[in-house]
Amino acid sequence: MKPVEIYSSRACGLCTEALLFFHQHGVSFTVHAIEYDENSDTSIDSENTREMYRRCGEKVEFVPQIFIGGRHMAGWRKLQPLVESGEIDTLLEGFLF
Repeated sequence: MKPVEIYSSRACGLCTEALLFFHQHGVSFTVHAIEYDENSDTSIDSENTREMYRRCGEKVEFVPQIFIGGRHMAGWRKLQPLVESGEIDTLLEGFLF
């Protein structure tokens, strides 16, 4: 079973929303911290940032970047329709505490 992983920044409101959703639904997940420089409006280069870019297949300009069982969800806005439709339940089977 592959884990749920979230690349997230403290400066990101949508990241907070995503983390809260998974926590409230009893989903086990790993957070990879992405530091953000508000002055330059970009992510700070780090091991986590480079790994996020590699896993996404390109340099992405926003977080959260969410991986569920290896499947990439490019941000909370891509995941939110699955939450609203109930499809998220199928994706999360096997990842509950």
